Amino acid sequence: MSRTVSLNVLRAGWCRHLECMADRGGRWAPVRFPALCGLIRHPDVGWILYDTGYAEHFFKATQTLPERLYRSAVPVQLPAQEQLLAQLKTFGIGAHDISTVIISHFHGDHIAGLRDFPQATFIALDAGRQHIERLRGHRWRATFGGHLPALLPEDFSARLTLADHCKSAALPGWMAPFSQGFDLLGDGSLIAVPLSGHSEGQLGLFIPDAQGHPVFLVADACWSVPACRAGRLPAAPALWFASHDAKHYRQTYSDLGTLIRREPEVMVLPSHCSQAWKAYTDEQ
Repeated sequence: MSRTVSLNVLRAGWCRHLECMADRGGRWAPVRFPALCGLIRHPDVGWILYDTGYAEHFFKATQTLPERLYRSAVPVQLPAQEQLLAQLKTFGIGAHDISTVIISHFHGDHIAGLRDFPQATFIALDAGRQHIERLRGHRWRATFGGHLPALLPEDFSARLTLADHCKSAALPGWMAPFSQGFDLLGDGSLIAVPLSGHSEGQLGLFIPDAQGHPVFLVADACWSVPACRAGRLPAAPALWFASHDAKHYRQTYSDLGTLIRREPEVMVLPSHCSQAWKAYTDEQ
């Protein structure tokens, strides 16, 4: 039996890119792509984050070449009021109050704030962990893949729990084509769902009851809900960057589009979709 949790979706900075990069039917005009993260309140575990968005550590990690190329390719803005620690303070939360950070995947715009939470345990898929570990010392290769291993805390491995080691959980039938996940807390409240294709070990998060509604946090399985609903892939250059495995990326994207079209009651929230973020915020 799942437990009711609360979910706030926060924007921790943003980058600017052409709209058509996320949706090949979009405009050739620059728009803001938010770096969203989920602030979850569990009745027993307390405060949990799904990703951290950007943080000041991102700018430090991209000061020199080759990492500077990452910052140049996707110009980032992080206003003071959007820094995650500042936003948490408005909820009366300090860094030490965050018990767990669930990592969707290890791209820089999802893990830049990990160092800000020294008491938190981390949850990720083993495939993602292995990939980021292999990239240590390979700075050019890491940068061109959107990875910044320097963002990981020194004691990262000691604080990491592998989602793969949690008990398997069947998803509700109406979540098809997605059928299986991992019960992160053992009570059915947070179900980690592997979303292959975009990166090694990408992890979505299904919340059966977020203040009375089902929510599916899907990271970068798609960048635009309207585009995914319509079956429009990202533009070819973005698709090349978005796909660690192009075949699996397309399959996951197609499966997500099927779910979005068939089950409008489930709120699908990618990490960089302003429309989905606004729709969720308006419902709160």
